[in-house]
Amino acid sequence: MRVFVTGGSGLIGSAIVENLINHQHDVFALARSDASHKMLADLGATPIIGDITNPAAWVGHLPNVDAIIHTACTFADDMAKADGILLDHLLPAARQMPGRVRFIYTGGTWLFPQTGPDTEIDESCMFDPLPDFQWMCPGIDRVLGDDGIDGIIIHPACVYATGRHGHYGLLTRDMETARTENRVTIIGSGDITLPMIHGDDLADLYRLALCHAKPGTSYFGVGINDVSNHHLAHLIATRFGGRDCKVGTITTQTAMDRLGSWAAGLAHHQVMSNQKARRDLGWSPAHQDIAADINAIALPAGNASS
Repeated sequence: MRVFVTGGSGLIGSAIVENLINHQHDVFALARSDASHKMLADLGATPIIGDITNPAAWVGHLPNVDAIIHTACTFADDMAKADGILLDHLLPAARQMPGRVRFIYTGGTWLFPQTGPDTEIDESCMFDPLPDFQWMCPGIDRVLGDDGIDGIIIHPACVYATGRHGHYGLLTRDMETARTENRVTIIGSGDITLPMIHGDDLADLYRLALCHAKPGTSYFGVGINDVSNHHLAHLIATRFGGRDCKVGTITTQTAMDRLGSWAAGLAHHQVMSNQKARRDLGWSPAHQDIAADINAIALPAGNASS
């Protein structure tokens, strides 16, 4: 397929671009900066200069494509407005392509409620979004409700990576404080489990959904469910901290004050099924052992604790 990707140099998007190219798809990706342009070109994609906050400047110049994958976000106070304006331009452009376009929109697991200790939810669960992510719901409705495209939704869990293109995702903050300040911080309770997904596995899910998902379907991108905040913090402290690296706990409100209100998600306990993606798409996430992945990051750096 000929595929246009937004956010192609980011944590999720770069993994998708590389995965698609490795499977012989032709990829066009939006590039906001010279660095993004070079990275995408080096991967084998065709960069398209533009910014998601100003789609009018570039959307009319898109090449003919078979699919669009939208992973970009401003991560600022204008997220809702920027996404709405982007869809105002991108959806009509998709409808004007020569063939019917498959359009994958990125949601997230923080659109869904917390679960009890023995409860697992699947894609049939109703939305109950954290306030900072409510803006995704209208975007999802627009994509699934547009009769001129084949809309598909992927809901990634907390995404981590093992260093490709400099990305570590969920692990980044605690790795840095362990290395530089010899401390790791648990947000909320140590018993909380965050569903997680390695970026490479998530990219594989997007590709499989692109090729095989039925229009109108949604999938959870979840690879790991059972790692508590306490266990994850101690893994990072052991591999990236020095002797007696301190593991402390702060309240959710303190985390929100320090990092932004989005940080409420880091104390959002969830257990989420990935059986639909496994069954429908033949998806089989390879990264099931977070300890092995953390060790793989630490060892090349020659960490003293290794």
